[in-house]
Amino acid sequence: MARLVKGAKRYLLFRGRDEDGNKIVIDIFGKKELEKALKEGRITKEDHVVGVEVCGKVDLKEARKD
Repeated sequence: MARLVKGAKRYLLFRGRDEDGNKIVIDIFGKKELEKALKEGRITKEDHVVGVEVCGKVDLKEARKD
């Protein structure tokens, strides 16, 4: 599993279908990998790419108390 630090930016690729049309692809890219994939034609106009930024960590083991 990749280690992400606060402020890290990643790009998520979603390629569609399902509801039993199957085939779903989800991939994570850094900026350089995304640019390379675009140049090589591995990402098309039908694909959905979402940019995200890591805001910090959350300890999922402890219940959150508000």
